[in-house]
Amino acid sequence: MTAPDTYETHAKGIRILPGQWRPHYRWEQIAWVSPAWPSQEYLWLDFPEAIFTDQGLLYLSAVNPPLPMLFSDLPKVEWRETPEGMTFERELPNGVRFGGSVTRKDPSTVALELHLTNGSDQALTRISLQTCLFLRGVKEFSDFARDNKFVHVADLGWITLTQARTIKREGAPYTIGFRGKGEPVADSPVIVCVSNQTPRLVAMTWYDATASMTGNPGHPCMHADPRFPDLAPGETASVHGEVIFFEGALSDFEGSAAFARIRGR
Repeated sequence: MTAPDTYETHAKGIRILPGQWRPHYRWEQIAWVSPAWPSQEYLWLDFPEAIFTDQGLLYLSAVNPPLPMLFSDLPKVEWRETPEGMTFERELPNGVRFGGSVTRKDPSTVALELHLTNGSDQALTRISLQTCLFLRGVKEFSDFARDNKFVHVADLGWITLTQARTIKREGAPYTIGFRGKGEPVADSPVIVCVSNQTPRLVAMTWYDATASMTGNPGHPCMHADPRFPDLAPGETASVHGEVIFFEGALSDFEGSAAFARIRGR
């Protein structure tokens, strides 16, 4: 006889769904990702939120008047289902194409992939992306604050974003800021948000393709923004990252296989 479903069995495990958190912006590419533990809440992955280049702002999933994008009247692009997640592809009017996938990798990890093809007749340089993990949908991560978000710094260990914004570490490979802009601080390419309820956390990384990490206390979100190389016409580049759910304290995460994988890549 099959045991009846319980909240523990029915709501436990990562679920990935297509969604929007600003339904009046039909061009945004938002994935909803549930925590690995029993939950009916979802994080919102803005994927990508923005693509800046020397040619201008090619893509923005929202409207920001100080930052007009080159192509504002874009059609909606649907996610396509894959066996363990979703994928999408979009082509811009200038021939530049981009897309990505959000995939369940294991019970606590979501694999991320983004790729960009220069289908235009001009080189693409100074490419910088924003990828935002919007936390408001999961109450335990939804504080409007920087002090619940941490990066790892040589000789200091885990420090809050508030602290990280006040220091500099010459030669540190990862900056604090948006899209690679900011001061070198972190020695590991991962940003972590800790729960306000219990010892557990969510982390985001693009491994060694991480350009910078930050958060915005006016919007409960955190960013690991990936780095792309310059692309000549016809060239393609891709980056790979992860969103990781971890049950335990920051000190436990530092000793985990997930953190060793991030440090070792």
